[in-house]
Amino acid sequence: MAQWRQLPESTRPELRLLIEELRHLKKASGLSLAGLSARTAYSKSAWHRYLNGDNLPPRDAVDAFGALGGAEHHARLLDLWDRAVRPPEPAAPPEAPRPAPPAEPVREPSGRRPHRRTVTVAAALALVGSAAWAALPHPPEATPAAPAPPACRGASCQGDDPAASPCRTDARTQSALTTASYAVKLRYSPSCDTIWSEVRNSSTGADTESPMLVAPDPRQAEACAEVSHKMLCTGDVPPG
Repeated sequence: MAQWRQLPESTRPELRLLIEELRHLKKASGLSLAGLSARTAYSKSAWHRYLNGDNLPPRDAVDAFGALGGAEHHARLLDLWDRAVRPPEPAAPPEAPRPAPPAEPVREPSGRRPHRRTVTVAAALALVGSAAWAALPHPPEATPAAPAPPACRGASCQGDDPAASPCRTDARTQSALTTASYAVKLRYSPSCDTIWSEVRNSSTGADTESPMLVAPDPRQAEACAEVSHKMLCTGDVPPG
């Protein structure tokens, strides 16, 4: 009786199942390699290579051998061969960070404390290391003495890209939150009455910004970013 070589750990699971099934059927049939060669169109040495795992048997060889074992073995062997020759599916590449549209501020009924609403950058950002993070003071940026008139204001700016808008001329950082790898900022333009969120990758210097949102009062808003499945948020209004 032939002693088959142990298949290496790197053998694909589909190919391993096919070879083991072929070995099982040969043992159950009681055929020698010479007898198997006589029943199929493939030589004794070819079947030795197939059963030893040195070569992948052609489909015709598996078809002829499977027919000797009955309909159940025949169908299973052909299915295993089809799966063994099918190329493995490559893993999908990770999506690049991209900002999501910000949420609209909601006015509360009179007499109730207003709740802040979030401007969220829903980007999957990998946080390097495990350093703790904390809110840091960030002074407002200087405002030009005579900014150019904005191209839009209020509702007409809703959803616009701040990178392509004059609203950035007098924009200031309302609040900020930094980690070892990222900085999250709430940006506000007084001339346009708009806010947006900005996330900076500290290692690459790349910025990701959300579209603008109408917000006459930036104290009722916050900017958030998702980092390693955790939300990092910054805003002036204390939790209510």
